Amino acid sequence: QRRGRSYLGATCLGAASLLLLATAFTTNRDYAVALLCIGFGVLDLMLPSAWALCLDISGAHAGAVSGAMNMAGQFGGFLCTTIFGYIVGQTGNYDLPLFLIAVLVACSARLFFLLDGGESIA
Repeated sequence: QRRGRSYLGATCLGAASLLLLATAFTTNRDYAVALLCIGFGVLDLMLPSAWALCLDISGAHAGAVSGAMNMAGQFGGFLCTTIFGYIVGQTGNYDLPLFLIAVLVACSARLFFLLDGGESIA
């Protein structure tokens, strides 16, 4: 069960982090677009594992845990786009926020790896 949940999600997040990092280092716009598309596509491959883990660890409270995960993700997305724009506006550098996002996604991969769907929080 852990391989299909935590390991799969952590692998997708780790790969996405590397692809975002590669985007920051590329100087070709076409490659940057392709890397971003692939990176965010790979990032989304972890979503079924995330939803399944919510069900695995929360039992009767699956709705609350799923809602909290979704709310945290939406809040993070809002902050990320706001901070991205602020950093680019202040520095004129589009690579700097990509480095930050890559690091945050790598941290998420590590945390996801530590999750065990066999342990209940309820």
